[in-house]
Amino acid sequence: MTTTVKSGHLFPSLLAKPLSLVPERLHATLVSKMLNQLLAEQITDGDLEFMTGRCLRIEVMDTGVRFDLGFDGERLLAAGNRKSPDLIFRGNLYDFLLLITRREDSDTLFFQRRLKIEGDTEMGLAIKNFLDAIEIESLPYHRQVDGFLSRAVNLYERIT
Repeated sequence: MTTTVKSGHLFPSLLAKPLSLVPERLHATLVSKMLNQLLAEQITDGDLEFMTGRCLRIEVMDTGVRFDLGFDGERLLAAGNRKSPDLIFRGNLYDFLLLITRREDSDTLFFQRRLKIEGDTEMGLAIKNFLDAIEIESLPYHRQVDGFLSRAVNLYERIT
């Protein structure tokens, strides 16, 4: 699958192949465990209640990685491979990294069609608002995570 991105940064296909061979459930399990630790306070506060019983699919187009996440009211979890998720976020790894590190505004990424959303737009807006409201400095391990992600963005820009 060939993807054209305005940012010009595509994950190298040689490195993407091994990632695409990892089962989707494993990707989802690893991501959900990490997010449960990082977002423990927001989960306890009920900030993710809008996701209860819903399924979010993340598709990282240039890596061939896709996985489904759900929320059971207490924690994020691997949702399995549902044929029809409630919401799908699609984009390339670089643009997801820009979103997570807040180097690029989410509205800009969506309006430039570098990140795409499909499905329940109300849920999509709720997720966008949730992400925008997070105070990065209040997250556990924020310095380590921010440092790691910043290095990942810098490395990504050098290799692509």
